[in-house]
Amino acid sequence: MQGLLQWLEQDSAELAAARYDTETAKQGAETAGALPDPSLRIEWQDIERTNVLPGQVGSMKYTVLQALPGWGKRAAQKQVGAAGIAVAREQQRATAAELRTQMKTAFARYYQTHHALLLNEDLEKFTEMVAQLAQSRYETGLATQQELVRAQLEQSALQSERYALQATYSQSQARINALLNRAPHAALAEPAALRPLPSPAVLDEALLEQRVRDRSPQLAGQAAQTVAAQSNVDLARKNLTPDFVLGVGPVQRGSSFSTWDAMLEFSIPLQSGIHHAHQHEAGEMLQASRARQQALEARLLGELREHYAALQAAQQQATLTRQRALPLAELAFKGALAGYQSSRVDFSTLLDAKRQVQKARLDELNASIEQQIHLAEIERLTGEEL
Repeated sequence: MQGLLQWLEQDSAELAAARYDTETAKQGAETAGALPDPSLRIEWQDIERTNVLPGQVGSMKYTVLQALPGWGKRAAQKQVGAAGIAVAREQQRATAAELRTQMKTAFARYYQTHHALLLNEDLEKFTEMVAQLAQSRYETGLATQQELVRAQLEQSALQSERYALQATYSQSQARINALLNRAPHAALAEPAALRPLPSPAVLDEALLEQRVRDRSPQLAGQAAQTVAAQSNVDLARKNLTPDFVLGVGPVQRGSSFSTWDAMLEFSIPLQSGIHHAHQHEAGEMLQASRARQQALEARLLGELREHYAALQAAQQQATLTRQRALPLAELAFKGALAGYQSSRVDFSTLLDAKRQVQKARLDELNASIEQQIHLAEIERLTGEEL
């Protein structure tokens, strides 16, 4: 499992795209608040009809102009850029957590189908053996034709189950390969073992809730968007202050530069209606972001509670099946087998007893898989391995 997760980190196209998005946000933040390029203004003064060269006109003025945002605007723009980096970074974490969950779930299903196939194969071998025994008993008059037909029907049903399981097994392989950015039919090793469950101390519900609040990439990403919205509010307020343009340049008369000029230009924010509308828009977006953050926290904690309860139920189911249902089913099967061999039990009773053993083993397997899936979902919510 760990090898698949490492492979996922290296080769996932979705994770690669998320990393590129983060780098894009970093590059955008580097330019946030930067001064625009200066401009050069060249003016010809006292131009005669045929004399337009610099030394032939009355004077030439060369002015270098630099636009300067108003007080605090560059700092606010930098805050917006930094918030954008945080949003992209948390989105990358959320994408990674989601893909890891998909991989853990796909592997659990892969493991489940593989072992279901093994159980099916075991039951097929048993049914084949009993069918041969039923054939022998039928030929000697110790069994009825109905028992022989029932055995053959059971073999057909098990073959049909195997075909369905093999299709599911191929689907699981294709899903894992898709997550790894590989060809659908690429070979995969047989699943060896499931991940061990964390200790009860780690799976404490109150501790998990605090981890969601502190570490959830979804919650952190929404918090970063709230910070960005607050920065936009600050920027909208600062837009009520004027922006400036500074200019300085020499004046050429004839072949020499005799004087220097300087200029100051600034905007006058008289369109108060527009500026107040922008402030109101930014403020409403901030309130919406805060509301989404509160709603998201409530939803994530609700999901945590659901998966935690389901995990606990699956653990109890696995323990009950392992310690009680399976031993009783195996005991009943041994008695039925001995009774069938001595002709005290019919074939249907024996087959039902074997089916109960099969069901108990499948119930234990399915409960173990449910634990893995709900654990993966909890790790998605916390954004980290437990």
